[in-house]
Amino acid sequence: MDIDLRYITEEHYIPFIKAIRRGFGGHSSEETIVSFSRMLKHGRSLAAFDGKDIVGGSIVYPRQMNTSEDREVLTAIVSDVAVQPTHRRRGILTRMMEAHLRESYDRGESVAILGASESVIYGRYGFGIASHDERWTIDRRHAAFAHSPPSLGRLRFVERGDTKDAFPEIAARACARRPGFVSIRGVFWDELLADKERQAGSSAPFFVTYEEQGGTDGYVIYRIQGRTVIVLDFMAVSEAAHAALWQFVFGIDLRTTIESGKRPVDDPLPWMLADPRRLERTPLDGMWLRVLSVPKALEARTYAVEGRIVFEVLDEFCPWNAGRYELEAGSDGARCKPTTAPPHITLPAASLASIYLGGVELSALTLASRAQATTREAMYLADDMFRTRLKPWWPHEF
Repeated sequence: MDIDLRYITEEHYIPFIKAIRRGFGGHSSEETIVSFSRMLKHGRSLAAFDGKDIVGGSIVYPRQMNTSEDREVLTAIVSDVAVQPTHRRRGILTRMMEAHLRESYDRGESVAILGASESVIYGRYGFGIASHDERWTIDRRHAAFAHSPPSLGRLRFVERGDTKDAFPEIAARACARRPGFVSIRGVFWDELLADKERQAGSSAPFFVTYEEQGGTDGYVIYRIQGRTVIVLDFMAVSEAAHAALWQFVFGIDLRTTIESGKRPVDDPLPWMLADPRRLERTPLDGMWLRVLSVPKALEARTYAVEGRIVFEVLDEFCPWNAGRYELEAGSDGARCKPTTAPPHITLPAASLASIYLGGVELSALTLASRAQATTREAMYLADDMFRTRLKPWWPHEF
């Protein structure tokens, strides 16, 4: 029987959620169905039907994403892409991606992003790694600071209900100039705090804020599992908040190890430690990005230096992107338009996606045979133009 793809409404939410959970090897509790359903109301849910049965699905949430220090781009967040094991390797995932990306482009969403459960899948659809995170582990005995700013504030425990409005606002302030940041509020924040990853023997999350001069400039969310402190989320607006909150985490009594996931690669903490070698840092791919409209995406950010580059973009999966584009840009903005001029840089859509937020330099991709430059000058100009003050980071993936 042929597989039919169509967008669904609330009447199909429960079988849709169950199919997604089966695709990821899990079951759907009543709590999961309720929380997932609240999320679905804010997205576009595409289901794969085999007759009357839903056998897979995916969701797109339209959001604004930071591109550079003062710009945003309308973004399609692709989430919960799954096909049940009974229907794998029948082209369903490819058809869902085709449908989502085409509709997102038609709706004016200039880029798409996702977090990949498997890193070998999404390159074929023109997604490239646009940011990296680090997972940290350190023995508490070796977590002393050698350098830190003075702290005049205070730390305070708060309850979960106190975080819903305050914490998203703190995160938005902390990441206001961070490429790749997507602000989450409302049901998206509730989903972040749903604590679905809690394991047997671990505590519920604790919430601690840093307050100074009548304002709140940072927070940490953590849990205790055995003798380990697990940092779930950490945001700091100021250097003082950053130092004070990490010193608090490292000072929690009766624990031997501190673990934290999804830290930005340019976090200053390693430079503050007296013995930075003791901090185990594991790099991981973070955001995967896909350019849906080359001109609109490139015009949605500023550039570190002025310059003119002609790109030839190779794109079989989204053929409307394929062609040559002239980018003239600088710190005030950019203009990008189709051209017939000879290209300075030739690259596939996935490589353009990787350099888009400044997560990697074009010269590195050129050395890796993922792009071609007519001259070294053109390659280094692209490096300079796309460079960002802060590295891209997507801390609240969903």
